[in-house]
Amino acid sequence: MNGTSAGTLQHMWRYPVKGMAAEPLDEALVTFAGIMGDRVYAFADPAKRTDFPWVTARTWPRMILLKTNFSGPAPTSEEYPNAAKFRCEVTDEDGRRFDVQAAELRDLLSQKFGHAVEFRFSERSMQDSRPVSIFGRKSLDALCLETGVKSDARRFRANFVVDWANGEARHEESLIGKRLKIGDRAELIVAKRDMRCKIITLDPETAEVAPKVLEVVARQYEGCAGVYAVVLCEGVIRRGDQVFVE
Repeated sequence: MNGTSAGTLQHMWRYPVKGMAAEPLDEALVTFAGIMGDRVYAFADPAKRTDFPWVTARTWPRMILLKTNFSGPAPTSEEYPNAAKFRCEVTDEDGRRFDVQAAELRDLLSQKFGHAVEFRFSERSMQDSRPVSIFGRKSLDALCLETGVKSDARRFRANFVVDWANGEARHEESLIGKRLKIGDRAELIVAKRDMRCKIITLDPETAEVAPKVLEVVARQYEGCAGVYAVVLCEGVIRRGDQVFVE
């Protein structure tokens, strides 16, 4: 794909455990399932037999304050790393550290949610909709200014934050159906707008609730903020890469 750069990849985030804190990245292998290691772990309510069985910060807001990181992250050179490379550690608000598979962590979550939880792992990731979420830097700043909250992309659970060259807020929404190339090989197609839920009302640093964020998105943005993308060609993406649009 040739042409002029439409923007710069400013930030990149991975969420090793669905519903918990983000892990910042400088580089990542992006596969058809999304960023390698993104949402590969999750906890579910075994009593729920629906397409959304997950336990998340929608029910217990302070879940987003549980810090996550891969203790031995899968290298970008390995297309199919073994399970040991996905070993993940979770740190709670008191500084206690747990292996993500530890019974003690399940007990903690069961106590907070008031029911038993079930551990899940999948190398193909467990996103709500599409493999990759994208947010524009100007979109983020404008929405946070309008709602009076600190500008922090983690509030919107984005994988990529792009600083678009034209400087327009919500520019990413105009790219639905367009192909993006980032880095040497990775190509994506912007698939749809990102429908939002209660999670965006939570401050990623404090879990403090700001209802106005969801109210404004629902009233003025048809409930959507940011976009989802599907991966067409796998490749390594680095923070600072140029983003080319078809």
